[in-house]
Amino acid sequence: MSRTMVSTWRVVITLAGALALAAGASAQGTQTKETVPGGPAKVTTTQVKGELVFKGPNWLVAKDTAGNYKVYNVEPGRKAIVDGVPKTLDQIQAGTVLTSTATTTETPLIHRTKTITKGEVLWASSKSLIVMLEDGETKQYEVPEGFKFDVEGQQLPAMSLKRGMKLTATKIVEEPTNVITKDIVVTGTGPK
Repeated sequence: MSRTMVSTWRVVITLAGALALAAGASAQGTQTKETVPGGPAKVTTTQVKGELVFKGPNWLVAKDTAGNYKVYNVEPGRKAIVDGVPKTLDQIQAGTVLTSTATTTETPLIHRTKTITKGEVLWASSKSLIVMLEDGETKQYEVPEGFKFDVEGQQLPAMSLKRGMKLTATKIVEEPTNVITKDIVVTGTGPK
């Protein structure tokens, strides 16, 4: 298993202190969700410059400095600042030199879900654990090989768990995501 997967899917379990339930527990017990920063934001800026050659109701064709022509779609109502005055596409004349500056911000976030489940040991073996949850549902969980449970300060294997022991399990799942925002500003200089 890769480090990314291990850090992404961290499972913390407590048994009468700490217990790790490795199989997928259902959404029982108390669940809280939060979103926290996942690192610094990455900001990139790109700029495109061209002369307006002709236009339609929601598009324009511009010629860049290398003499290439390109079609651009324009959102209805979008304005450009031409010679300091906000103008819609229908107000901009051919020959206007436009500069589009796009700033993209990519912000990493972590969606964290914490589930606390309580129950009682019904049966335990070296590889499996059967627990009755607070709501009366019986669930079986697989126990990772070599896993030790912290029971009142002692490190015990699953086989040492006894019927009737009270459990509290805390499962924390972290899902990384990125929020991308884009800000576009178009400025221009009218034809001379």
